[in-house]
Amino acid sequence: MTDAELRQLPAAREVDCRGELCPGPVLKAMEALGAVQAGDVVVLITDLEPATANVRLAVETGGLAQALGVVQEDGLFRLYLKRL
Repeated sequence: MTDAELRQLPAAREVDCRGELCPGPVLKAMEALGAVQAGDVVVLITDLEPATANVRLAVETGGLAQALGVVQEDGLFRLYLKRL
């Protein structure tokens, strides 16, 4: 998906993990995904790019969500996750 398409997705939840090191973002993403319905989108916001890779790996390996993409803007990374 393009950045524009990702930005237009309605988010069921946003998880703000700015300044947090792993495993914090992974745990918060899994908690948020567990609280939404299949097909819902959760957006993880972080200022640390490695957190996006760690969260993507954790949720996809666990079969919890599909990573739709990352939008980088103003020093932040927004990882879009679709609950499976």
